[in-house]
Amino acid sequence: MTVPIPFSDPPWLMGLPSAYYRESHHKFQKVIRPFIQKHLLDHAIEWDKAETVPEHVFGDFANANMLLPALPAPLPVAWLKRLGIHELLGGLKVEDFDYMHSLIFADEMARSGVAGPSASLTTGFAFGIPPIIKFGDQQLQERFLPELLTGMKRCCIAITEPDAGSDVANITTTAVKSSCGKYYIVNGAKKWHVLFYCFHCFQIVSLPTSPRRTDINLLIEILC
Repeated sequence: MTVPIPFSDPPWLMGLPSAYYRESHHKFQKVIRPFIQKHLLDHAIEWDKAETVPEHVFGDFANANMLLPALPAPLPVAWLKRLGIHELLGGLKVEDFDYMHSLIFADEMARSGVAGPSASLTTGFAFGIPPIIKFGDQQLQERFLPELLTGMKRCCIAITEPDAGSDVANITTTAVKSSCGKYYIVNGAKKWHVLFYCFHCFQIVSLPTSPRRTDINLLIEILC
């Protein structure tokens, strides 16, 4: 009889009862583990040492709809169905995806013990797309979401600054409209954007006038 190694998996996967994980969660975990193992974890240490992840890996995850679990629950169901995406890996319907599925995905992606390779795949997706879904008008969503949600293009979000770090409340970058009203004049510095060199657009988090304001701007800049 095979005895599981203590603490090698979450308790709910080691036979202990749980009030939170249902059949769909068990099925989802069982299906995504071998996929993540094959396409990420088997090479994660090597890629972490090389400080890069091959470009095809993002495509492998995107083609299997395995970037979508990086989004917060509930998923943008209407948009996904419009794009022909009705299920995630293992047959999980997009409308049935919840925060426990999200937790499972995060846990499986972290099993290599290094954060770099998995973060390079999901950070832009997780941070860059939700603001467009939540705050973008219809025109903005129509312009960006089809290619971002399907992984055809990539985005990131520029929050971190040399002085404030990732503390959004203390950023100092400003974005003020020009006198003609056609442009935004951005003043400030940003740093540490995950895989910035391979993104097609990025969002600059800034203040509308001066530091310490409670309202925040998100400016989308198209790189290519």
